[in-house]
Amino acid sequence: HEAVLAPGTLAAADVPACDAMSGSKDGFMADPYANAASASSTTSDISKLGPAFGNAWSMPAAGSMPGASQPDFLFPETADDKYRRSWGDRLTYHIGLGYLTGLVAGGSYGLWEGLKNSQGERQRIRINSVLNATGKHGPNLGNSIGCLGMMFSVFESIAYNVRGEDDMLNVVGAGALAGGVFKSQAGLRAAGSAAVGMSVVMTGLTLAMNAART
Repeated sequence: HEAVLAPGTLAAADVPACDAMSGSKDGFMADPYANAASASSTTSDISKLGPAFGNAWSMPAAGSMPGASQPDFLFPETADDKYRRSWGDRLTYHIGLGYLTGLVAGGSYGLWEGLKNSQGERQRIRINSVLNATGKHGPNLGNSIGCLGMMFSVFESIAYNVRGEDDMLNVVGAGALAGGVFKSQAGLRAAGSAAVGMSVVMTGLTLAMNAART
């Protein structure tokens, strides 16, 4: 006699093969994280995602320190202890830094002067006084220090190309020449004082920046 199945039930022969394989341990739909042992043994290789990922994306070995033996420069051509930026980069840096420093310093002095000269006045008068003073001192001092930075950068680059050495003597000489030329129309004594002062300032700033890098 044939077995009569209850409504809603299926015979074993009617079960698809994929459903039978999903329940097996080695089926293609088996869950790799079904137990802790299989989860710990499962590894992912990100380099298989495409050639763009390569082997550089692989995880370093345990205990290793990635980058410990790598150079401090991004490109091999710049991995040189004597490397220095081009004269154009240095010129832009010195002019920009000088102008920004002078603008902030002059503007701060103008703010103090405007508030001092307008004591007891109405608020509108005080605001006008501050704006006039900051607009007067800020750009003027910024232009002056920017010109000093430009001359110092040019003289320092010339000294480096002539001597072939990148040392503090270039800084001392370039600072002295920049200060002397800047105040050359004010007389010999003023030019000499400016040369000494500029040389001392630039030497001190260079030493401080070198110490900060190390």
